[in-house]
Amino acid sequence: MIGNKNKPDSLGQYRFYSTHERETLTLTQHPGDGANQISLFSVEYSDKASYNYHQLPIDTFKSEKGIRLGMTKQQLIQRLGNCYAGLDSTKGYIELYYRIESPKDSRTKLLGRNSMPIYYASYKLWNDKLGKFEFGFEYP
Repeated sequence: MIGNKNKPDSLGQYRFYSTHERETLTLTQHPGDGANQISLFSVEYSDKASYNYHQLPIDTFKSEKGIRLGMTKQQLIQRLGNCYAGLDSTKGYIELYYRIESPKDSRTKLLGRNSMPIYYASYKLWNDKLGKFEFGFEYP
């Protein structure tokens, strides 16, 4: 998906628009990541400004578990489970935060397979609608 023509910005990020520039996908490489290795994925609604990101032929970005913008809190919990920390914000949203740390990843072995110490996922909801989510490996 990244291809050879796209280059990361100064923060090690690639940014893409969905069809009609409604959503923005940001792919982040941590310092030391290999070529085309992505450690962090972030999806949010695009703002009105156009930043000339490449557009992908995808209407809605969604995760492997079917998480997509606009979902309700209940829909999110049905897919991910109740093992989240709820964080209230002064900016008018609530955040559901999931985290896996070594050596507690005995079930999926995700961390060991990727040689990373922490995996997390953050889901921000405004008025019970998912408006931004990110997931991936915390920089060690």
